[in-house]
Amino acid sequence: MFISINRVSELPPVDLLVTTANPILEPPIITVNTVLSLLALDYPANKLACYVSDDGCSPLTFYALVEASKFAKFWVPFCKKYNVQVRAPFRYFSNVAISKSEESLEFKQEWLQMKVSISTTTLPCILVDKLTIQNSLLSPN
Repeated sequence: MFISINRVSELPPVDLLVTTANPILEPPIITVNTVLSLLALDYPANKLACYVSDDGCSPLTFYALVEASKFAKFWVPFCKKYNVQVRAPFRYFSNVAISKSEESLEFKQEWLQMKVSISTTTLPCILVDKLTIQNSLLSPN
């Protein structure tokens, strides 16, 4: 999107809401990808707000978003600097979309480290949550 500098002040503020409720059914990495894509939109940062509503109040989703916020500090400027059109990290770093530049490869490493960090932290907790849910369904109480 190309917007004249003079017209930026005319743009309305935009609030974006991402909803999630269950880290078992909606893996936190999907929520992270959505949020990172929205933060990297080609829209003035001072006119863009992104909110996440987690009806399940999951600490796993919270942790994933904390990790994503660290990655976003690099991802968003990178997207804007290189006019990246595919702004979802999982899509950008797929074999189809990735550029072979040195900087892209560094970002891919950062992305993979964040994914591993989120996965290794959330997977054991998700398994425990699943067992707890199954046990509560089987319980005669």
